[in-house]
Amino acid sequence: MELSERLKSAADLVKYRSVADIGTDHGYIPCYLAYRNNIDKAIACDINKGPLSKAFENINRYGFGSIIETRLGSGLEPLKKGEAETVIIAGMGGLLICDILKKGADKLGYVKQLVLQPQRDIYSVRKLIHQLGFRIEDEKMLCEGGKYYNIISAEKGNEFYTDELYYYFGKKLIESKSEVLKEYVTVRINKYRDILEKAKEKSDGGAELTKLKNSLEMFLEVLKRYDMQ
Repeated sequence: MELSERLKSAADLVKYRSVADIGTDHGYIPCYLAYRNNIDKAIACDINKGPLSKAFENINRYGFGSIIETRLGSGLEPLKKGEAETVIIAGMGGLLICDILKKGADKLGYVKQLVLQPQRDIYSVRKLIHQLGFRIEDEKMLCEGGKYYNIISAEKGNEFYTDELYYYFGKKLIESKSEVLKEYVTVRINKYRDILEKAKEKSDGGAELTKLKNSLEMFLEVLKRYDMQ
């Protein structure tokens, strides 16, 4: 069974045998996990009837109807407490993921692992993971179709970063000197420098220019850590 690298990377981080895939779309992740015999049970949830109907078709086409159940609903609402050890939320904006987790916080007491793939606002997601009583135990970054993706695995535990840079870029990625993160940071540095050069020609300063300079400094600091022994 073929999956995009983004979805496969999320699926490969799953550690437990019962999962809930929130915003399942066509049900690819739970189908992949069932195909690999990595799960005993999955609940595929989506707020929209169309994608959920497609997920139902895919599940039955592959013969996983006894393992994967589809449920219509928003966020974690379709779940009962204790039904899933791992909750997967992939392919959504970071702020939407945060909203789903906050609204479903009462269900998270029974969850052992979060596998999250935010499309943006990753800083906010990492912050909330810690606020909810989870620690980030693994993080992957990949480039697919010219876009960069972060996939985070978090498990129960107390953890907070004293270095804000870790919330922006990922402690695990920086410490492991991820080549994909380095590539992403280098691309952004070049972009910021180009923007700043053009801005200097048109303006003598201002809040926007200061913001750009501060962003550039953060990216340069990350790159500097790659050169440290």
